[in-house]
Amino acid sequence: MQLEPTFDNLTGGEHYITVVHNNGCINTLTFEVTIFDPLTLEVRQGEINQIDALALGGSGNYTYSYNDGPETIENTFYILETGTYSVTVTDENGCSITQEIFMEFIDIDIPKFFTPDGDGLNDTWAPDNITQYPNIFIKIFDRCGRSLFFFNGNQDSWDGQYQLQDLPTGDYWYIIRLNGEADQREFVGNFTLYR
Repeated sequence: MQLEPTFDNLTGGEHYITVVHNNGCINTLTFEVTIFDPLTLEVRQGEINQIDALALGGSGNYTYSYNDGPETIENTFYILETGTYSVTVTDENGCSITQEIFMEFIDIDIPKFFTPDGDGLNDTWAPDNITQYPNIFIKIFDRCGRSLFFFNGNQDSWDGQYQLQDLPTGDYWYIIRLNGEADQREFVGNFTLYR
């Protein structure tokens, strides 16, 4: 028996505690100690402009916070600028750990030309580095303003045709809206089709 109500270094498993009151009453309670592996967090660069966080150990049911933002269950985060980002993971018992990672923002790359001649090089036109924009909006026009092609997400590319007909060498225009809630930039410009 001891007077202090704190017990340290208990092993995992079922235990019991007996409480004795000075009036002679005795009560015994059983309880279980669950041992968890220490909570760990690995952060790394995933796809372009993406932070991947992997939590292990702890009590599970992880939530993540990026740069002290709101908690989420998502373990991936897209960045919008170059910088050092902090990632905090918290398990269901409230234990947390934070790691930092430096990430360089890679902007979309819009090609200036393409050559749809079937040689396997530059046969289609599409911006590069757009995987983080699954709902990207891209429209292609000719010099008269006729809409020639509309991208359906970030997996499309244009082959230089309109209504199954090859279009001639010349300049064509695009409008690109990244369609992200946090990044509403619009890109307008032109590129050249060479045959």
